[in-house]
Amino acid sequence: MDIQFPIRPRPPGARKKRLGARADANRGPVTHGYIKSFDGTQLFYSTEGTGKPLVFCYGLVCSSLHWTYQIDHFRENYKTVWFDYRGHHNSETPEDLSSLTISNIARDLDILLDELKIEKPVFLGHSMGVNVVLDYYRLHPERVHGMILANGTAQRPLETLFRHNALQTGFELLKKAHQKSPELVSSFLKLQKGNPLARTLIGIGGFNPNLTPKEDIELYVNQVLEMDPSILIHLIQNYDSYDATSWLHTISSPTLIIAGQQDRVVPLEQQELMKQLISGSQLEIIHHGSHCPQMDLPDLVNFKIENFLKEINYGSESILTMESASQSTATDPSPVPSAGA
Repeated sequence: MDIQFPIRPRPPGARKKRLGARADANRGPVTHGYIKSFDGTQLFYSTEGTGKPLVFCYGLVCSSLHWTYQIDHFRENYKTVWFDYRGHHNSETPEDLSSLTISNIARDLDILLDELKIEKPVFLGHSMGVNVVLDYYRLHPERVHGMILANGTAQRPLETLFRHNALQTGFELLKKAHQKSPELVSSFLKLQKGNPLARTLIGIGGFNPNLTPKEDIELYVNQVLEMDPSILIHLIQNYDSYDATSWLHTISSPTLIIAGQQDRVVPLEQQELMKQLISGSQLEIIHHGSHCPQMDLPDLVNFKIENFLKEINYGSESILTMESASQSTATDPSPVPSAGA
């Protein structure tokens, strides 16, 4: 049977239209493929560019959209790699939903790297993707050249999400409602696509709307509300039990931690804690950055990542200057804190 690949698996991002894309000649080769994981679940992956590999891991019910501006930039000098998690977008939903765990996603990642014959890359994780990268390190520290951990937490996220533990109660209510009537919960979430208040709250919670293009926020909200709630519930249940604080001190790979100054989802203190526990790690705080600073201020974040890659002697010479990085704020008419910060 012929495999049908998605026409455009990685959203290009609204800034590509607004600022003009780099010439396609600079992007390097693009490869899409599928692998079968340890339980037979078929997983979609994509590679772009050539050079030393950078492996991108996105967050809970997110997508490659969250790293699209970094992939666009780094594919010119690196081999950028990303994959859709089990139950996400172009990948299959596993028959056993209890297999939706961070540890299994890390196992999927290892199978992918074996398939691509990638030995020791630099990993980039955002939000829950930080936990995927950390768990991969726990399983295979010898295969990690370095880690870039953006806006994540190493311990039980629902305890501090939005600086309050009320979401633990809210999640239990959602789980019970889904157990009684999964169809009703699914229908309710899909109805929120037309609810401007729900869309606004999701958008403001995760982004700085003064910086991230509205089109990118709208696309993310649609992706969340289209996701099967059973996937969200199983992943959150596992995610909330995750705690790596007892072994972070054993990490020896170079590590850059990125934090958004105005992150409402994962408080800045969580990144500061990781900085304290991971010996020799660096912390970069992105001013005016939200839970997604890599989308709020992509050029600045790219500059920070490139500096880190140079420091650890990984890959090509920097092609991004501080002057070009500063354009992301200098050309924006309102690089100010988002409402309610």
